[in-house]
Amino acid sequence: MFIRNRKDLVLLIFFLLAWPLQNCLAAEEKTVPQLFQLQEIEVTEKELKTDAETPNMTVIKPEILLQGIGSTLDGALKRQPGVDVQRLQEVGGALDDDSIKIRGFGARRILVTIDGRPLNTPGTAGGYFVDWTTIPLNNIDRIELIKGVSDPRYGNTLGGVINLVTKKPTTTPQIEVQGGLASFNTMTGNFFHGWKPGKGIFEYSISGGYSSSSGYLENGNFRIRNLNTYAGLNLPWQGKVFANVQLLSVTKGFLVNNRVSKNFDSPWYNVSKNGYPASDGDIMYGGMGAYPEQGSFWTKDRVILDTGYEQQVMDQGLFKARFWKNWGQREAYNTRMSLNRVFHKKWCDDASYGTNASYRHTLKNHTVTMGLDYSRFTDRGDKLYADDFRYKNAAIAKQNGNYVNSELLGLYLMDDIKFWEKFVVTPGLRYSWMQASPGPAGQAAPDLITQDLNQSGVAPTLKFTYLFGPDSLAYLSVSRALRLATPPEYYWHYTQDNEPYSTFFRNTPLKKEDGVLLQGGVKYNWGGKTSVEVSPYCYIVNDFIHFDLINFVAYNIDRAVIYGVELGASQKLPWGFTVFGNYTFQKSKTSGDPFVGQFVAPQDRGFNEIPGLPAHKVNLGIQYKGKYKEKIALYMTCVSNQRVIYNNNTLYNTDLRVRGQAPYVTFDLEGSVPVPIKGREHLELYAFLHNLTDANYQERFGYPAAPFAAGGGIKVRY
Repeated sequence: MFIRNRKDLVLLIFFLLAWPLQNCLAAEEKTVPQLFQLQEIEVTEKELKTDAETPNMTVIKPEILLQGIGSTLDGALKRQPGVDVQRLQEVGGALDDDSIKIRGFGARRILVTIDGRPLNTPGTAGGYFVDWTTIPLNNIDRIELIKGVSDPRYGNTLGGVINLVTKKPTTTPQIEVQGGLASFNTMTGNFFHGWKPGKGIFEYSISGGYSSSSGYLENGNFRIRNLNTYAGLNLPWQGKVFANVQLLSVTKGFLVNNRVSKNFDSPWYNVSKNGYPASDGDIMYGGMGAYPEQGSFWTKDRVILDTGYEQQVMDQGLFKARFWKNWGQREAYNTRMSLNRVFHKKWCDDASYGTNASYRHTLKNHTVTMGLDYSRFTDRGDKLYADDFRYKNAAIAKQNGNYVNSELLGLYLMDDIKFWEKFVVTPGLRYSWMQASPGPAGQAAPDLITQDLNQSGVAPTLKFTYLFGPDSLAYLSVSRALRLATPPEYYWHYTQDNEPYSTFFRNTPLKKEDGVLLQGGVKYNWGGKTSVEVSPYCYIVNDFIHFDLINFVAYNIDRAVIYGVELGASQKLPWGFTVFGNYTFQKSKTSGDPFVGQFVAPQDRGFNEIPGLPAHKVNLGIQYKGKYKEKIALYMTCVSNQRVIYNNNTLYNTDLRVRGQAPYVTFDLEGSVPVPIKGREHLELYAFLHNLTDANYQERFGYPAAPFAAGGGIKVRY
């Protein structure tokens, strides 16, 4: 509260510290070859420097993105070590906390940004989640995947950061168009155009896309449309002002449970009521009837504004400031024909905004970075449509107040200190503060949580890096695992309904997480022909907040330990062949889990791990690249068994069981052929065959993954 009341003083101190220190001539930009998985990539000196400063970061280029029936961010991360992709459905089904996990941590512990601007949103009666289906890749130059936290720039997160770096306009006009068709009536189309006309003072880009699919689970239809615009002005005093506007519209059907029996132990559990694979359905909340039926859907519309300013300071300093604003609303419709009633609501689920500023300066062997960020997460409530069966009740029909009110403030300082051109020591410090009022109309639950709605803390970090080659390094980092509880976790912990889970937990305080994150690694590259990476880690988190979206409950586990190691290697072979492989080993152990002790069936109460984490995951690939740059690649993915707490797709089931999810192996085939036009590679044809053996498996328990799928398309570049 002290800092909140003195924001002006904090800002003044920040800018006084950001003084220009010394001039330095910029080095000439060079490139070195690297091999990442199956692709040869030219890496610039600037990218090498960034890699050295953030050694736990993996850069994923567009040329290695997964080809498939889905064209959003979830599919792009599927073959990366340490990442678990567990979607309800491969198209349009990646929209909750557990769809993507980094080292066992879901979306509430992952920060997703685009050019550093946060994309996590508050949602409805909850928040800080990531709807992966609304993140298209048509204007993305690369994906920066940071696992764990090793410096203080990143806020209320433990799992990692996914930063999407957009394509930048060049003095040569760029035009890219892509279109494709795939199984399940899937269609995609994307375009990008960018240019710096004249002397490059003004720059702009525009991109957009359309994707639709019928899906393969009942009522799993999906459609996304997006438009992105960017404009920048390069000022004569080495300054730059820019603005981005992104428009998104997503329509998806709610998956319908079509099992003859919901009882996992029944012989009818895996028998479908119709021609679709037997599957669990979505769970709907917020007064929408809980269980959707055929024809149920939502339509989500979002506008994202991002504007900022950058200023070079005497060549060695860089100041950045940014402001962002979200507008979002969602229409939700549930037929509930079995109840002879319609649920139809409008959710004004995002009205968030925020700002951040940073200054970075290099002086001899020091690179100092300092900054602050402020976010206000809020929504604008909900209201009923006229055809909702409750509309006749005027008190319910009118617009309700908002559900989420929260403010987050962060201050950070770090210094990269270089010794003998080989060693870098990076100490850092971050102060985080949060105030929140979750619940209907932004009001906290009476008396129970008011004392806990203000949380703050200081998290130190320390990182050691050894550079033993121009593109090879080793690192070790340790940081405090401090994470403040979020309003949705408060909301579902303290909700006053008479549900068995919240009734049990709401009289106990929800605590912030605290502990230690320890990680390290070695990256080695030999002349663009061989690459090897090893990354061990161990995270110890006290008062681990488990947020269970299946059972709608959030609570503290006394302690959770997550540990593992990721191994990866790529090798160029003679005759145009390249091979790669990565292996992930991960384990978790929990102690003091009150939910398991109270609600899981007695025979399963020895369960002491975080649900839904496979211990082993393997990705292998081999590619042939011909002299005309034609490519064909065969991939194999193997995921071991895992255990989950399952409720038979029934809310508030108080006799939960621990179930085993079977291991699986899949094979994919992908290929592309460039078609030169006037000696230049303007056109490329691509095709893919996924799940070649038509394996019957699940990414997420209760939801069959896609069977054999095929598709292809064309890319045009000018």
